[in-house]
Amino acid sequence: MPDIRVAWWNLENLFDRSTASRPPALESRLRSELRGWTTAVRNRKLRQLASVIGAMFDGSGPDLLGVCEVENESVLRMLAQRLNVPGRDYRVVGHESPDARGIDVSFIVDRNVLEPEHTGHQVVVKRTATRDIFWVEFRVLSTGGAFVAVANHWPSRSAGQYESEPFRMLTGETASYLLTSLFDEFDVGDRLPVLLMGDFNDEPWNRSIEEYLLGSRDPGRVRAARSPILLNLMWPLMSGENPGTFLFGSDWNMLDQFLVTKGMLRNDSFVRSRNDSVAIYRPAAIQGASGRPRRFGRPAKGGFDRDGFSDHFPITMVLDARDS
Repeated sequence: MPDIRVAWWNLENLFDRSTASRPPALESRLRSELRGWTTAVRNRKLRQLASVIGAMFDGSGPDLLGVCEVENESVLRMLAQRLNVPGRDYRVVGHESPDARGIDVSFIVDRNVLEPEHTGHQVVVKRTATRDIFWVEFRVLSTGGAFVAVANHWPSRSAGQYESEPFRMLTGETASYLLTSLFDEFDVGDRLPVLLMGDFNDEPWNRSIEEYLLGSRDPGRVRAARSPILLNLMWPLMSGENPGTFLFGSDWNMLDQFLVTKGMLRNDSFVRSRNDSVAIYRPAAIQGASGRPRRFGRPAKGGFDRDGFSDHFPITMVLDARDS
């Protein structure tokens, strides 16, 4: 069966240059934090990110990359153009969210492998604007099978994990509603193969994931359920050394996750998840002190490292596709 190689990465504040055209309110909000974010600094950040993405999957790059913390489709196209992987035709499938800082979730896809057929989004109704949940139906060109990929970037913990948790519970419930809507829209019920990916800003055992998104560690429970329960594929990585994608102080957090519906677990599905393929991608080059992700930072915020990348590690996995 053909492999579909998938990655997710929080790109850590991938903004266009400070002098780029922005709506007045956003321009005012970002003015101080983008001070010194010149064209040269932006381009350096793009080169650093592209070098990591192109090295994934033994240098062949991903077929599908989900991203967050990117300002707009324009700067994401700049990144896609720098992915000089032979045989690839990387294109952007973007979505402009109403986020207060202007950052979005989007996809980069190899159009030689996957064809985007339908897109949609779900607004998260929150007091202050946050990222939409963005989904795309992709058709596997070599087999004709299709699946839905859903990109998430849930509200941050900046106000404190406990204080901000209700916002992520709200977002988890919103994502569950979206799944139910997708099952109805595609008229195949829970047979629809769906892959959720994202920076959820909570761990697999937090209430927003387990109780509201209904993410489980038990494949049997997911297969038997009538409601859209999801299998959280990160649980096998939750033990051992450095169990996470983000280091807060001295604590590793598994904030970046893949979850799948039962439609990706069925033997007769045209696109199935290879559950044991899930990994945190952390080659030595993108590690800093204590094994933490080597962040790029920003000149205005301190900790700027022109040889850095992001404050999150990417995650990767493989899907199996069969003829439809």
